[in-house]
Amino acid sequence: MQYLKSLVWVPIVLLGLMGTALAHEAGLEARIRAQNTRGQTTTYNSDNLPREAQIQSVEVVGMFSSGEPMAEAQVSIYAPGEPATPWRTGQSDRQGRYSFTPDLSKRGRWTVRFELMGHSSIINIPVR
Repeated sequence: MQYLKSLVWVPIVLLGLMGTALAHEAGLEARIRAQNTRGQTTTYNSDNLPREAQIQSVEVVGMFSSGEPMAEAQVSIYAPGEPATPWRTGQSDRQGRYSFTPDLSKRGRWTVRFELMGHSSIINIPVR
């Protein structure tokens, strides 16, 4: 009888291990189209955006660590100095992409947040 009781736990333990193996993280990448000082349009990321670049548009891409896109994720964009109220909300496309043009009169750190199936990730974009 003790043997049968211990067998009941086997499927529960296996399901728990599978859930851990299937878990994945979410991450965001920004592709910032901007005009440089020579008038050329170039794509930058949030780490290499030159201070003097004139931002034209921002595309944020959400991906899980498994390589799957964060398709149809809820997107919230926060302007500098306004962390409580989203400046804009929307939904990513099937490839996990969402594009917007920030209000360039609002200088500082813009925050973009993606949420999907209990996963969320944020990225900060400097607008100087």
